[in-house]
Amino acid sequence: MRRVFTRMFILSVLLAATPRLEAQKLAPQVKLILERLPLEKQKRLTDFESALTTYLSDADWTGDTSWELPLNLQIYLQDVSVSFEDRYSGICLISNMSDRQFYDKYWKFPYMAGDRIVHDVNLYEPFTGFINFYVYLIIAGEYDKYSPLGGSPWYEKAKAIYDQARFNSAFIWGWDERGRLLQSLTDLEAQPFRRSKYCFFAAFDAAAQADTAAVRLGIEGLTLLESVRKRDPEHKETKDFLNAHHMSIAELFRNDPEALSRLAAADSGHAEVYRRMAGDR
Repeated sequence: MRRVFTRMFILSVLLAATPRLEAQKLAPQVKLILERLPLEKQKRLTDFESALTTYLSDADWTGDTSWELPLNLQIYLQDVSVSFEDRYSGICLISNMSDRQFYDKYWKFPYMAGDRIVHDVNLYEPFTGFINFYVYLIIAGEYDKYSPLGGSPWYEKAKAIYDQARFNSAFIWGWDERGRLLQSLTDLEAQPFRRSKYCFFAAFDAAAQADTAAVRLGIEGLTLLESVRKRDPEHKETKDFLNAHHMSIAELFRNDPEALSRLAAADSGHAEVYRRMAGDR
């Protein structure tokens, strides 16, 4: 993935608002909100936040040491313990602090304070299985930027977790929803958006190197994006992507008023940005 490292360096110039991916592993920011727990449980879980941060940052998620991916994880916990076991329900928001985020409010898991959190891809547990599932979705979205459908191996890892979770009847809550989410991200209808991300990021690369292929790649990405927006104007993944990268996309087409007009039609939320860019010519 040497190309990924190069691309990340280039994007640090083009995408100042996007955290740089330049070293290794995940760079997690974890926030556990414990205020709804009994005081005794709050005290027991004092070290839980740091243990989860260590778990995320120390695990080898991809076998690739050419990037560092920012990860923000916020978990709101409530106590749902039973007589024989400490259990919690969680509401979770996880994002790459840029163009991908997920919200999940259907999560229950057992956890005894002080238990070591172990990263073992062959062992499914309700706590780590949930976390791993969403981490792989974040990673898959990132790799889609660097080769066409390049996130597929990590979507497969998320699918394997989903398949394991279906056999744990005690903590099955929420996995139907996660299965539908995974399908929406990986089915044939998702491919135009995934390919558009690759086209745009390849265009950013080319533009940084003054390569004339930048506009061609950008137009290809725009055409794919238009097809997604036509099919589903409220497509969440596209909205998140455009919210994060619309300025860089507009810059690609600074000298192409027709493309800027198409962007304004496809992305009405940022239409004024594209019109201003066209007017600056």
